[in-house]
Amino acid sequence: MCPDDAIPAQEPNIASDFTPASTPLDAARWKFGIKPLYIGIIAISMLGAQIFGYTEQQLLNTYIDHILRLEPIYIGIMVSCSAIMGLVFNFVFGVLSDNTRSRFGRRRPYLLAGGLISGVSIIAFGFGHIIFGPTIAAYAYCFVIDVIVIGIASNAYYAAQRVQVPDFIRPEYRGRVNSIVNLMSLIGMLMPAVLTLLANEYLAIPDPLDPTSRILTAEGHILMLSVGGMAIIIASILGFLVLKEKPGLGMGLDSLPPRQSFMGELRRTFNFKELARQKEFFKLILAMLVFMSGVSAILSYLLNIIFDLGIQTFGLIIILGIAVPMVLLLIFVLGKYTDKLGRKKVAIPTILLSCVGFVMMPFIIESGMIYQTGSIDQLPTILIIALAFTFIVLGMIGVTVPVNTWSQDLLPEGKKGQFAGIYNIINTVSQVIGSMTAGILTTYLGGIFSSDFTWIFILVPIFFVASIPIFVAVKETLPGHAMGASPPARS
Repeated sequence: MCPDDAIPAQEPNIASDFTPASTPLDAARWKFGIKPLYIGIIAISMLGAQIFGYTEQQLLNTYIDHILRLEPIYIGIMVSCSAIMGLVFNFVFGVLSDNTRSRFGRRRPYLLAGGLISGVSIIAFGFGHIIFGPTIAAYAYCFVIDVIVIGIASNAYYAAQRVQVPDFIRPEYRGRVNSIVNLMSLIGMLMPAVLTLLANEYLAIPDPLDPTSRILTAEGHILMLSVGGMAIIIASILGFLVLKEKPGLGMGLDSLPPRQSFMGELRRTFNFKELARQKEFFKLILAMLVFMSGVSAILSYLLNIIFDLGIQTFGLIIILGIAVPMVLLLIFVLGKYTDKLGRKKVAIPTILLSCVGFVMMPFIIESGMIYQTGSIDQLPTILIIALAFTFIVLGMIGVTVPVNTWSQDLLPEGKKGQFAGIYNIINTVSQVIGSMTAGILTTYLGGIFSSDFTWIFILVPIFFVASIPIFVAVKETLPGHAMGASPPARS
């Protein structure tokens, strides 16, 4: 093995709930080197974050529109300011949690306080019209809650939650644990989406200003906001009670480096030598920025695409009934082989495989197959579309298993929180790049295809393929699988 090519394994500190990887008896007792309860709570922390995140991103906006009856510009202002708060405070709380030395550990105070305040605040958001009526004063109340209170508190929770896997899970187990976490992430997106559809069915009324449309009632908003609030409250309490950094075997406060002031930590991080040492991390950020721009291009217009293509309900049920279980199975397979073969060897083929689905879609749309999903007689067509959907969803969700594991390996010890905050920049910047590029294509090149959104299915694989050379340039991080390393001998 060439020493220059190998990246030293960044082993997490070992707590009393961990087992040494070299101890066969303990490894057999705890499959992933840690008590299953820890993995379950880490997964629940992700579930709470996803349900809350969906509620904040979707329901707060419809509340401004349906209940306060304000123009879209008011939603745009609130969303933009909230995004800025996320960029700033996710990093700030990452730095603070890295340097917290409380009796409750580093992350737990932020997890609990952030979750409780965010949960209560998002529920209180739904009472703005009751306190102030449908007025600008109610909007100001909602703006302060979303941008200031939730903008600060939720990022305290996210800063603690997003480093749970690298904090508690050893590199050789992270791929499989991330597959479990990603499964909960998918469930966390599907659950509130299904609840929203049910709320639209039973708690929505015809819009008084436009009888052809429907709006969700104030009671419906309060109910849905309460679901999001309670999800993050429960997750934060469970995380605080269970995910303890125990002293004695390397994970207590006695094993941590000396506490730094906020400005002192910034000076230590943002200097040329330190940044140069983390060049692999920044190469991965660049690769993910390109890749996630493709994901954002389709996610930004997902509902528009579904409605524009007019897939029949019968066909959609079969397509999702095939695609979702297949993706869930593949997520576990990806986790297993991420730990067996390495992050790079799993990520790149998965990206290429997902491109197949996106390439299939323009032919499916332009041939008219997409519109032939209304009966069992069209089952062969439905199965072809289901295959394409499986590859597409695999690209949007499955790739994150090896890539998130890769990024967690590259988080520097003692600075995981702040570098996770830097990594968070990808989400915001890629949304701008992806949505703007897709919007320009569909607007100015519309009319060439039967559906303007066909351009998005052409655009996404371009982003995906463009990211591959950058991923190739990032060094492997799984111990024993760095470039040039020989595979470990079988025992």
